[in-house]
Amino acid sequence: MTPQNPHPGLRIVGLTGGIGSGKSTVARFLAEMLGQKTLLLDADAEVGTLLADERVSLEVANIFGERVLRPDGLLDRRIIAGLVFDDPGARVELERIIHPAVRLLLFNKLRVLEQTGLPVWAILDAPLLLESGLDQACDFLLFVEVEGAERQRRACARHGWEAEEWEARESAQIPLETKKSCADAILANTGDLEALRSALAPHLGTILSLAPRPLQERWPENGPSSQP
Repeated sequence: MTPQNPHPGLRIVGLTGGIGSGKSTVARFLAEMLGQKTLLLDADAEVGTLLADERVSLEVANIFGERVLRPDGLLDRRIIAGLVFDDPGARVELERIIHPAVRLLLFNKLRVLEQTGLPVWAILDAPLLLESGLDQACDFLLFVEVEGAERQRRACARHGWEAEEWEARESAQIPLETKKSCADAILANTGDLEALRSALAPHLGTILSLAPRPLQERWPENGPSSQP
């Protein structure tokens, strides 16, 4: 499906949408459809890696106290989640530690991909894509649309949340209408997995025909670990 003789270089597709909309599934399907020259970047997985790091755990515990640590000395993600979604100030403090490190990890993986010198694509699945400014790095933004009650049901079933936790997380992000208005295309994820694959198919031509841009020129201001 890749166009004949595509120009070498990097293209990035960003996924946005509400919590529980199925962005991770869309990202996985897109990566499979685009083929072996595609890198799937999961910002949540990068955060998980950082939260399992002893140095990061100590830095966070120095701010929030040892109550956030598990017996093994690493961070308890449920305690952290309860703190940051109840207290906007705590969320800002945690993001000050985590976000620059995540951005650097993402940047380094994209740089390795770009340095292959091949025509390459990356799928960026980042819950705070617009909030972090990483939408500036993308060539195409796809908004995954699912009705609110269904998103809540999916997210609570997957993560074991109560409705209040889903609502707190949702309210901590920018409004859905803002995300939707920034997107280049809307993808309705209302059926089964095969229906989702079929809904993605019409967007592949556009994604495959994207012009490459150098990573250094597209990255948000002040370098890979910068705050927006």
